[in-house]
Amino acid sequence: MVFDETEIRMAERRMVAALESDDRFAWVAEYTDDAVFDAGEPVRGREALLEMAAHMTPLRDVSITPLHTEGSGDRAAVWCEATWTSGPEDARREVQMRGILVWRREPDGVWRVAIEHLA
Repeated sequence: MVFDETEIRMAERRMVAALESDDRFAWVAEYTDDAVFDAGEPVRGREALLEMAAHMTPLRDVSITPLHTEGSGDRAAVWCEATWTSGPEDARREVQMRGILVWRREPDGVWRVAIEHLA
């Protein structure tokens, strides 16, 4: 298959919508079953991501800004900046991170995050 960067941009928009959803678990569907999320202590697998989601406060004003994208076939890597606000209404705080998202097109044709590293 030919790599089409516009598919990654659509997947990023889908992820932003899921992260901002009132359903605190919605974003987990945007990750592969064997995904690794690393923003300190790595979280491995969708079940562990669901556990992480259960303890998260809802995110608002989520933004993923791609800085550089490399892709081939069913794999893509996106170096990005991400921002969001989180916390209770009376104590919201803005978070800014840089990182890399490694995307994999799954057998169902959907691009999902296989590895996310934020720093």
